[in-house]
Amino acid sequence: MPEKNRGGDARVRSFWSGTITFGLVTIPVDLFAAVRARRTAMKMVDAKGKPLGRQYYCPKHDKKLSADEIVRGYETDKGKMIVISDEELEAAAPEMSRDIELQRFVPLEQIPPTYYQRPYFLAPSGRSTKAYHLLAQTMERAKRVGIGTFVMRGHEYLVAILSEGGLLRAETLRFADELRTPKDVGLPKAQKAAAGKVTAYAKAIAALTRDALDMDEVSDRYYEAIHALVEKKEQKREDVIDISAKAEDEEQEAGDNVVDLVQLLRKRMAAKATVTTADAASVASGSSEGSLGELSKTDLYERAQALDIPGRSKMGKKALVTAIRKAG
Repeated sequence: MPEKNRGGDARVRSFWSGTITFGLVTIPVDLFAAVRARRTAMKMVDAKGKPLGRQYYCPKHDKKLSADEIVRGYETDKGKMIVISDEELEAAAPEMSRDIELQRFVPLEQIPPTYYQRPYFLAPSGRSTKAYHLLAQTMERAKRVGIGTFVMRGHEYLVAILSEGGLLRAETLRFADELRTPKDVGLPKAQKAAAGKVTAYAKAIAALTRDALDMDEVSDRYYEAIHALVEKKEQKREDVIDISAKAEDEEQEAGDNVVDLVQLLRKRMAAKATVTTADAASVASGSSEGSLGELSKTDLYERAQALDIPGRSKMGKKALVTAIRKAG
């Protein structure tokens, strides 16, 4: 069973578009999933291969519940359940925007590995990639990572923006209260080991030591076993059910069809001029000259709407740029 879209980019698409903002700088970008779903993922189906739906059931009243009868509940540390309505959730939800608002630039080593959650690629959007190049080269030269927040599908995410090889990458981060400490899970305190055992462990580690890690050598044995089983059943026409493909969730589809995104991003930027050192310095100092002007009128209107600029519906592109700069 060949992997879908391996080596091609016909179906690769972004599932979030917005801007990176800090100071007066505004850079339009598209977000792409940098990972695909694990190839062993399966669906729950009946004996005839038909996908199953989820139905909520109340054991106390012995009945199935409709959507109108279901509300959300927040369980407290004291064992209480607090019911929250959809209206209350909407009121508490973060303000919808299309901005990745960078608040700090810090050294990469300041972010503990346990905070990283999910990787994405950021591609330049719009007609010009100059501002994107400027930010990527300046951050890489300064060896800094941008930290900020953005809203996606009604949820606010903490995010780190990294620059590698002239390309920007986003990593959603866990918030501090999501992480457990060694004390939380009951890990024992460190003890001094016997010298002989330390030497034996050191020899065992040395025997497996390599200067580099080739990820292709780390195989997914479970996938290989499932793959072999599926091929065997398919060849024997055993338990094979012909069903029509169903549309997947947008983000899942993006993840399943991720191919060589680095190549895709480089194609987007191949025709653009190389950024000069003087230009990069202007971004480092916070200059945004021309960056708003690179946005489409639709993007400018959305920013004006977010800033609640009066009279925006009657403004042309130039007037929108001026109004947004004044509001900022």
